[in-house]
Amino acid sequence: MSLLMLLRRRRILAIWSAQLLSILGDRFYALAIMWLALQRSGPVAMGAVAIAESVPFILIGAFGARLLHRCATFRTLATVDGVRAVLVVAMPVLWNLGGTPAMLAVAATLGALAAIFDPSLAALVPDLVDADERTALVAAMDLNGRIARIAGPALAGVALFAVPVSALFVADTATFAVSVLALLYLASVRATSSAATSVAESTPPGRAASARLLLREHPALSAAFIVQAAGLFFTALPAIGLPLLLAHQIGAGPSAYGSVLTVTGIAGLVGNLTAGRIPPASAFLQRFCLAWALSGALMVATGAAGHLVLVLVFAALSGFVTPFISITLGAQLAAHPQPARLRLITVNHTVMRTAGTAGMAVIPALIASAPARGFIDGGLVLATVAMTAWAITVALEHNPRTRSVRVGTSDINLQTKLSVIGLPFVEPPSL
Repeated sequence: MSLLMLLRRRRILAIWSAQLLSILGDRFYALAIMWLALQRSGPVAMGAVAIAESVPFILIGAFGARLLHRCATFRTLATVDGVRAVLVVAMPVLWNLGGTPAMLAVAATLGALAAIFDPSLAALVPDLVDADERTALVAAMDLNGRIARIAGPALAGVALFAVPVSALFVADTATFAVSVLALLYLASVRATSSAATSVAESTPPGRAASARLLLREHPALSAAFIVQAAGLFFTALPAIGLPLLLAHQIGAGPSAYGSVLTVTGIAGLVGNLTAGRIPPASAFLQRFCLAWALSGALMVATGAAGHLVLVLVFAALSGFVTPFISITLGAQLAAHPQPARLRLITVNHTVMRTAGTAGMAVIPALIASAPARGFIDGGLVLATVAMTAWAITVALEHNPRTRSVRVGTSDINLQTKLSVIGLPFVEPPSL
């Protein structure tokens, strides 16, 4: 299913366009808060902001299953976005009144609200379409994020020629307001797809699912999260080390770095449009691990490249591969029923934040003296982890004691199915 066909539906158009604007606003906010943190409090405050926003994701992901379960309705998420709008527009005022501590407190609160909003929305959106359309919808939601990552900084840069940095907070608040309206609209209409009887205000069925139980019953997902953690840890290599690599190994400057980022972003859009048209695989882990292994190999190639043209080629290939990773895992998680889907998406967000924060903290010190060697070693480790995880999980899935029941293109085990409808699960006797 093409993006245009999806966007002909009012509900999909509402949430897709609202989230596109919201993510654009997030780019405005990120630029504004980092710049003001540097101006008012110095470079240490920039790192403190990133930590303050990331820690709530880890804590809520680990201990907030019940909270997330209660908040997983469109009407509640509209309230969350309304609170975020107020905090964002008040950020400059609160900063002036309370200094850096007040700024960090607001940043942490916004991080906590995002930790509630992001996985909850990702868990609700798949029920807006039928089961066979979920991969296309996951790809569409991934696409608006990629568009915003490219357009957001560019639009913010243009806007700063005419307005002060603090005006970007107001722009972000406006995008939150649009998101609130879209979420309230979704809360007021009834879904017509067979996948969901209603997207109106309701309490999610069943109890909050156990992450430990779900991961134990789905070894493929457990392996995917391990590979995801390794991949996002080493993603700090291109995020931080690429400028060092270009300067030390090639002698290139900021313009070359900008070219690499542009090529990567454009290739990511092309990769998204390609990945969204490929049917989901029954053995999703193979595709997921191969994509991460290829990303690791491209890191190795980038570290060994001695010319800017080669770096651009490898950057384009890496950007093309990245959507296959996010869409493959996203479609697999979307195939699970509520409340298992919400819990698994929360685990994924927790893994992403934890691994990404750890990578940003550790990688700079490891590659400062030898960035090329860091790319090569990190890429080799990532590729090895991806292929090893896939091989181990294939062995586990061929073991009758760990095999799960397959439903369609996803591994939905019998225990999860029974827990969703409130029936007890009795362990079958071993043969």
